Amino acid sequence: MGKELLLEIGTEEIPAAFLPRAMKDMGEIISREFSELLIRHGEVKTMSTPRRLFLCVKEIAEKQEERVVEKLGPAKRVAFDEKGNPTPAVIGFARSQGVEIDSLKTVATDKGEYVAIRKKIAGAETKTLLAQILPKLITAIPFRRSMRWADFETRFARPIHWIMAIYGGEVIPFSIENIQSGNQSRGHRFLSPDVFKADNLEEYLARTKEHFVIADIEERKRIILTQADHAARAVSGKVFYTDELLETVACLVEYPVV
Repeated sequence: MGKELLLEIGTEEIPAAFLPRAMKDMGEIISREFSELLIRHGEVKTMSTPRRLFLCVKEIAEKQEERVVEKLGPAKRVAFDEKGNPTPAVIGFARSQGVEIDSLKTVATDKGEYVAIRKKIAGAETKTLLAQILPKLITAIPFRRSMRWADFETRFARPIHWIMAIYGGEVIPFSIENIQSGNQSRGHRFLSPDVFKADNLEEYLARTKEHFVIADIEERKRIILTQADHAARAVSGKVFYTDELLETVACLVEYPVV
């Protein structure tokens, strides 16, 4: 069973129209990175509020899969002399790869036959790779408009104020400009601005609610509709809305109250 990754990017208020696409892009980017690096994983979940983008990936393997790589050496015609003895070219190639000449293979290519070596490469630890993947992911999220802040070169939808990055309960250390990753998130800007810690998704969702943040946009939509319907019924009214309007309103608030 693999480990769970939590990533939260805390920001100033991101425009509502940016959030649905940002969630989709985050999921696609992390899935592509894991696929290219041969890291097995489970469900990818993204969430957002105006002040945070959140990613959770379940059951991530602790190491990359083992892979086989092929390294081409000199052409066969220059690797051995007319008597079949190895030439300095192939001797040097074998030495550079740390193998015996007997372990070399001959492979056919578009340019003719070459000697080659096939090596098994052990997978690197996922924790180490995440320290490279996560900052790359954050800066790769595309926005229709982005900005710089302070005297930094990094561009993002709005200035980044904190980064929470947890894998298997441990912090993945990296930094973007002067923001160092850690294990802390923050509550609602006005109702509960304190910091808090979370080591897994269940704890994160519980702690955000304690601090007046509903991280899941679908849950915010349900709350808005339920409360709006209750308010309308109280005056014998009815709620009229479109899905687009509901999504916009849900993307404007962290803790909806009708």
